[in-house]
Amino acid sequence: MNPVPHKLQGIVSGLHHVAIVVESIEKARAVYEGAFGMSGTAVEFVPDQKVNVLVVHAGSQRIELVEPASEASPVTGFLKKRGPGLHHLAYKVEDCARAIAACKAAGMRMIDEAPRPGAHHCRIAFVHPSATGGVLTELVEDPHSH
Repeated sequence: MNPVPHKLQGIVSGLHHVAIVVESIEKARAVYEGAFGMSGTAVEFVPDQKVNVLVVHAGSQRIELVEPASEASPVTGFLKKRGPGLHHLAYKVEDCARAIAACKAAGMRMIDEAPRPGAHHCRIAFVHPSATGGVLTELVEDPHSH
């Protein structure tokens, strides 16, 4: 069974990361780096989304811990409404603009109509959860994974 939603097959090359919203990166760091022993990167501020991001690695798997850095962050609303937890799945794509076009051509509802800057110099776009079975989905063009 292919874990990639049918409409994304052909443009997605794999899972890029799982994003988890946290109230405090420092408290989450104690769990992920401390108790679980995962290796982490430096915290990065992503201005476009007004969030702080800590990437931790579990072997080859990447988990992004996302903390709102402002009341104006979309993640602040998520945290207030749903509390901490799973936020989205992110898939690797070779070309974010091409992936958006393919999703739109397949009739998928997009949150982003054009790529925007994401963490770690990536270009990203979000697919609306209604198009992917209720899961917020991010398309990630990562210049470091080619």
